[in-house]
This record gives sequence, structure tokens and C-alpha cells, in this order.
Amino acid sequence: QDEYSKFISDHGGHTNAYTSAENTNYQFDVNWEHLAPALDRCAQFFIAPLISADGVEREINAVDSEHGKNLQQDGWRQLQLAKHTANPDHPWSHFST
Repeated sequence: QDEYSKFISDHGGHTNAYTSAENTNYQFDVNWEHLAPALDRCAQFFIAPLISADGVEREINAVDSEHGKNLQQDGWRQLQLAKHTANPDHPWSHFST
């Protein structure tokens, strides 16, 4: 993770990732002459994922922080109420933030 982010940053780019109701979306931009090695580094997350204990902890904290922020938003709370009353066997009713 750190090597990937450093490579992208060192070559004029940025990274971002977010989750939606049905997808996790990963994106980056980088100077065009570094696109091939950047794509290879990005692909390695899916080919040979390495998740360190620190990385897991960092992601748990990020989800917890986002969840805490969402608790204060009326629209988010209305969505959670609708999900709570949905079919509990359907994935839409499960946790999200």
C-alpha cells in the first residue's frame, strides 16, 4: 500500500477509493509515461493482496470514523431505518456506512 501510494505521488498522481452500495471503486491518476508501472502496481492488489495488521487497523479506524460522522446525518439515519425494515436476508439490509 505505502509503496503504491508513494509511486503514484512521486510521479505526479493521486489515489482515491470509495465504496458505494454495490461496488468498491479504486481510481488513480499519474503522469502518462508512468501509467504502465502504475497499472501493474494497482493490479497487484487484486493478484496478490497483502494485508498487514497495521493496514487492517487503519481501515477499521477509517470505517469507524466515517460511521460516526454519518450517525449525525438525518438522511443517513432515514436510509438505515429503511434498511432495518427490509428483508434481513437481502444484502441491502446489511451494515453500511
